[in-house]
Amino acid sequence: MNCLMYLGLLVVLFLIENVWCDDNEGLVVAPSPNDDREGEDDISQYDMYKNTDIDVCANVADGVHLPYVGSCSMWIECENNTIKETGDCKVQGSDMLFDPVHQLCSPPKYVQCQPTCSEFTLSSFCYDNTCTKYILCYYGRPVLRKCHDGLQYNNMTDRCDFPQYVDCVANECSAIEQPENITYLSSKASCDKYFICSDGLAWEQQCAAGLYYNPECKCCDFAKNVNCTVDAVARNIQPYYRSPLRRADIDCPMVGVNFYPHKSRLDAYYYCVDGHGLTLDCTPGLHFDPKVGECREPKFVGSLK
Repeated sequence: MNCLMYLGLLVVLFLIENVWCDDNEGLVVAPSPNDDREGEDDISQYDMYKNTDIDVCANVADGVHLPYVGSCSMWIECENNTIKETGDCKVQGSDMLFDPVHQLCSPPKYVQCQPTCSEFTLSSFCYDNTCTKYILCYYGRPVLRKCHDGLQYNNMTDRCDFPQYVDCVANECSAIEQPENITYLSSKASCDKYFICSDGLAWEQQCAAGLYYNPECKCCDFAKNVNCTVDAVARNIQPYYRSPLRRADIDCPMVGVNFYPHKSRLDAYYYCVDGHGLTLDCTPGLHFDPKVGECREPKFVGSLK
């Protein structure tokens, strides 16, 4: 081999090693027990409903209908905190789609379908009518996520948050409630607000000035008769889509979706999808709990509740 051929070979090896290689690859740390870096990309492992311990109907009132992520025409009916049945509005050639707001099948022009995951970008969106569930997306993979211990998903910040900053009650409003059984729900964000459930919708109500909503009489009452305190201070939390992505300082498994605790911070974690890793922050006041793979109040970290 002459000198020119040898020099050319060194240049090729340099390009392969430093330019053409995926810069997300490197040392393998924190692989899952079932990680197979040489395995095939088995698409079945990304089935959001099969490969999870999360039940979309948990903490959802009986009769509430949920959208089926990935299909704008399908729906899920909840009963006893689990899936009762699934159905499809497109039956016998119908072009109807499922409307999660009104919980019924409607013509396409009246339906706003749930978002879908975009390739390569980080995003999230609420799982309609659940309040505590959401979909986290990266590299086109939808992942079902659940907020714990009374926390709710905040679509303004893309993460689990304290209920006083979200004030979601949709999971408690069933479309099958009878008119004689009207449901009244307290606001989680304001003592002088409440909701009335009708046909699956939560209608916000406001008490007159100086009065608080009293759940005992289901009416507006003098503040002295109501045990209500709401602590919600102003914050500035940027949603993920408005923040620069921060690459994880670990190397992720090449196949699958995984969540790992941050190496030095309790209030952050690593989100890995098919070898691509990001660092995500918890809402201020929350810590990442590796047992459930989500951010929680510190007092609950380590429990399987």
